[in-house]
Amino acid sequence: MAIAEMSVMTLVALKRDKSAVLDSLKRTQAVQIRSARNFAFTQKVFPDDVTETEAKIDRIEKAIDHIAGARERLDKKDRPEEIAGDGFETNDDEFFAVAEKENEALAVVEAAENSERRRAEIRALSLTIGQNKKLYSIYSCLTMPFSAYASTAHSCVRLGTVDSNKADALTAKAAEIGAEAEIKGRSGQLAVVCVVYHVSQAAATETALVEAGFNKCPFFSDDTAATKLAEIEREEKRLAEEENKEDVRLASLGAKTRLLKLYADYLNFCVEKASAEKEFKKTARTVVIEAYVPTEKTDEVKSAASSAASALYVVFEPVPRGDFAPTYMKNRPVAGNFEVVTNMYSPPSYGALDPNAVMGFFFSLFMGFIMADAVYGILMLLIGLWFASRQKPGSAIKRMVKTFAYSGIFAFIFGVFFDSWFGFALIRLFAGSAYNEFYLEHIDSILAPANIAGINVPAILMWCMALGCVHIATAYLLKAIQLFGRGKVLEGICGGLMWAIGLVGLVFTVFGIAENLSDLTLIAGIITLAAIGVGVLTAGVGEKGAKKVLNVFTSAYGLINLASDILSYARLYGLMLSGAQIASIFSQTIAVGMLFPLGPFGIVAGVVIIVVGNVFNIAIGLLGAFIHDSRLQYVEFFGKFYEGDGELFTPLGSSAKHAYFAPKDMAKREKRA
Repeated sequence: MAIAEMSVMTLVALKRDKSAVLDSLKRTQAVQIRSARNFAFTQKVFPDDVTETEAKIDRIEKAIDHIAGARERLDKKDRPEEIAGDGFETNDDEFFAVAEKENEALAVVEAAENSERRRAEIRALSLTIGQNKKLYSIYSCLTMPFSAYASTAHSCVRLGTVDSNKADALTAKAAEIGAEAEIKGRSGQLAVVCVVYHVSQAAATETALVEAGFNKCPFFSDDTAATKLAEIEREEKRLAEEENKEDVRLASLGAKTRLLKLYADYLNFCVEKASAEKEFKKTARTVVIEAYVPTEKTDEVKSAASSAASALYVVFEPVPRGDFAPTYMKNRPVAGNFEVVTNMYSPPSYGALDPNAVMGFFFSLFMGFIMADAVYGILMLLIGLWFASRQKPGSAIKRMVKTFAYSGIFAFIFGVFFDSWFGFALIRLFAGSAYNEFYLEHIDSILAPANIAGINVPAILMWCMALGCVHIATAYLLKAIQLFGRGKVLEGICGGLMWAIGLVGLVFTVFGIAENLSDLTLIAGIITLAAIGVGVLTAGVGEKGAKKVLNVFTSAYGLINLASDILSYARLYGLMLSGAQIASIFSQTIAVGMLFPLGPFGIVAGVVIIVVGNVFNIAIGLLGAFIHDSRLQYVEFFGKFYEGDGELFTPLGSSAKHAYFAPKDMAKREKRA
């Protein structure tokens, strides 16, 4: 449970070694570039133009998308080798070696572009043919070739379409004029009409056609519509085969997607290097680089840089805890997984205390209490660890899932304690009357009473409040430790330790009242009042001027907020109770009470209800548990001591889009976890 000390590295190397030095620093995964200070002899470095590199990256990413798209369009049985998914693991040797495969990678890109271009041409042609097919389909009612509807010297023939609702009116109008209009067929909302009239009737007939919304047939060939449709269908089939061939060609490049993705990541690193150079300074022949480095890794970084440079000057200066530096947390494997929960709120600042080990324990404890079913706990543990094993090492989703798996251990413990096994009470079923009486008197979440000053309340609710007091007391204890570490001993005692003692004393005081232990009540009550009194009266310690007095009044008023914080832990009881009742309703009331007595069908239906109902209960239970558990950590716990707004340490070259570089210490963590 620690935040590593950081040092500022100042490195001076020859400009010709700049790229090699940056590559070596990337290998260490321990260097975050920062803006170089204003040395009197330096000038800014203007990085090389990265437009060409970014254009290459864009081409590669589009080629990857083309290959993936082609594979999805093919039938599953026709799909070639799987394409490389994101998150594949690589190492620095393979990563830097890919630079030598540029020609191979770009050849694959060009092949993908050519196939996609040809496919686009085929699609465009298919669309054109498709439009013609729609038009010819309208005239499929005609048995004669289109050329048969040609005009003569003395008569005019008009073949075309009108709205089907206007076709009959057009034929009637044509008859009035002395022309002949015949409806050849109907296609959807259109009617195919052939109008024949003498040239002397042209003006009147053309007017009638315009009024009817007549659209002239665009075809004049010696073929029939059926002949043209048959040709189109053959052409469509041919084009579909050609398009499929291009998809096969594209999909066959899937074996090269690992190369493409790795090369894209390498080019992105080149862009990152160029961007980092904006922070450098230079002389005529040298470049000055400044970066944050974990102090424990300074020797490794210096050795790596020295091996890549023909001449080098490097010095490290530790960053005081009061100054800014990125946050690099060092936790053991289990506690390290809870960093993802803390970071959702805000990473701790460089000079703050790392809360993850303590917070992780309470987070798992509370989630386990809310779920409180032995079978739920087993499922959370097993499914969580299985799902986490399928995620890439160090990823946020892997670490988050592991926090649910660890919470499953506590869910199992509390499930055994409350005798809940998928909603069934198995222990009480076989344990006998003595245990059942003890359970009802001391454990039952609803019936087991606690008498506080003559008022009966559920005992488990009071234990939740007590757990909240311990949780908040731990936060004050961490505050005291944080202040002690900064040399503020008196502030730590008055602003942290006294409040922690007072809250623990409050737990014993209430317990003494509930159990009628007058001596315990008296002693614990005195300690509680004394500790909280000291905490209130010394709230201005370390302040100056009017704040010394003002803080006393604000601290006294803050007792209301403290009481509200303690009451917030009642949510643990409410969520646990609701989840237990839902499980009992599905398993005992519906399945056993209503369906099982109906015979074999009822038993099968009951088993389905038990499984589906409890899976639903687990899902909504985990969602509610995570939200409310996080709130207790972020508000009630972190609110007492936590200093966030930190900036996570991000080493040079660690943000690859496709490949995954396991941090060296993270790889060891994963093996231990």
